[in-house]
Amino acid sequence: MAAGDMIKNRFQEFTDEQTGTRVVRLTEPDHVSHHMYFYNRMTTADGSHLLYCAEIGGERQLYLMDLASGDAVQLTEGEGLDDYGGLIAADDKHIFYQQEQAIWKLSLETLERECVYRIPEGWNGGNWGMSEDNRFLAIVETRRDSLPEKKKGANWDFFAITCKAKPHCRIVYCDLQTGSFHTVLEDDCWFGHAQIRPGDPDTIMFCHEGPYDLIDARLWLVQSDGSNYRCCRQQPSDLILTHEFWLPDGSKLAFVYRETTGEKVENIRMIDPDTMEEEIFMPCSPYAHFICDRKNRYMVGDAQGSDVPIHLLKDQPEEGGEIKNDFIYLVDVEKREERKLCYHGTSWRAVHGNPQDSHPHPCFTEDNRHVIFVSDREGKPCIYMVDLAQMEQGTEG
Repeated sequence: MAAGDMIKNRFQEFTDEQTGTRVVRLTEPDHVSHHMYFYNRMTTADGSHLLYCAEIGGERQLYLMDLASGDAVQLTEGEGLDDYGGLIAADDKHIFYQQEQAIWKLSLETLERECVYRIPEGWNGGNWGMSEDNRFLAIVETRRDSLPEKKKGANWDFFAITCKAKPHCRIVYCDLQTGSFHTVLEDDCWFGHAQIRPGDPDTIMFCHEGPYDLIDARLWLVQSDGSNYRCCRQQPSDLILTHEFWLPDGSKLAFVYRETTGEKVENIRMIDPDTMEEEIFMPCSPYAHFICDRKNRYMVGDAQGSDVPIHLLKDQPEEGGEIKNDFIYLVDVEKREERKLCYHGTSWRAVHGNPQDSHPHPCFTEDNRHVIFVSDREGKPCIYMVDLAQMEQGTEG
C-alpha cells in the first residue's frame, strides 16, 4: 500500500458487561492498531478525525480515520517510522511525525512533506514534544555507540539493561520558525518523554528513564537555555512515579504516586513547576497512564489488575479468566472522584511487535466528547472509543 490509499474500518458497538457502558471498537482484531502516544494531540479540534497506526501487510504506517464513517487514508509509506511519534498540528491541516532519523511536517490535503529537523549521524532520536503552536520542538537524542547491544524480541528486557548502561543522552531544542536548534543539556543518563510546558515554551519536563528502583528520580525540569536543571521531587527506590503530563493550562504537572511497600498508597499528585509545591490531589486506582481533557473537567486512567510493574510482567498469558482491576477509570476533577468507565481487559503483554502495543494509553478527543483507548482483549491490539455523553446521562458505570 502507498500514501493516499484508503481503507475501511468496520465499527462494532457493544455493551461492556462489567459496567453497562456502550463501547465502540474502531479497528478489527486481525491486525495491530493503536493511536499515538497518549499525551500527543491525535484528533482534530472537533474530534472528527483520529491519527493512528495500523499494521497492514506486515507494515506499520500512519492513517487518518474519519470517526463517523471509519474511512481512513494512509498518510505515510516506507521504512523507519516511529509508530507512536506523531501528532496533528494546531491548524488541523498538517501532522508532524518521525521517520528515518527525521521529523517531518506533512500536509493532510496534498500529502506532501517537508523535513523540519534531521537527527545527526551517530544519534538516535525520539520522545519528542512540541509547543502548542508547533513552533518549538524538544527531542531526546541518544548517542548510538553508548547504547547496549540490542536483543531480538519485543519484550521489556531492554528497559533495565539500557538504564544500567547509562547511555549518553541530550535534549535538543528546535525553533522550527527560524530553523535554529541547540543542545539544552546532556549527560550519561537515559532521558525520556520531553514535554514542553503549555503557555511557557521555555520550560521542558522530561524523565530519567528506567525501572523505578534503578533511577535516581524520574521527574525533572529544565529551561530551554539549559538553566535551572532541577529535580521535581525525591524518589526512594520503593516508590513508582508515573506517567507525568502537563495540565492543559501548564499550571502544574501531574503524575501517579505509587508505593510498592508498606501501606502501598496510590494517589494522583501535582507539582507547581514555579514553586515546586506538591499537592496530593486524590486517591486513585493503580493507573499505568492517565491524562486530563482540554477543559480539565475529567481525567482518564488505565488501571493495571496486577501489582507487578509492567516492565516485569511475563509474556505468557494468565490462566483462569479472572476479572481483575483492568478497567478504564473516569475521574471527575471537581468532585475528585473516580468511577469505572469500562473494562479494558488488555493483556499488557509485549508480544505484538512493540512492547507498548497492548497498553491502553487512554486519552480524550480534542472536543472532550470521547475517550479512546487500546486493548488486545479480542486478539491483536484494537482501538476502542467511549462516548462520554452516556456518563453525563447517568449511565451506571
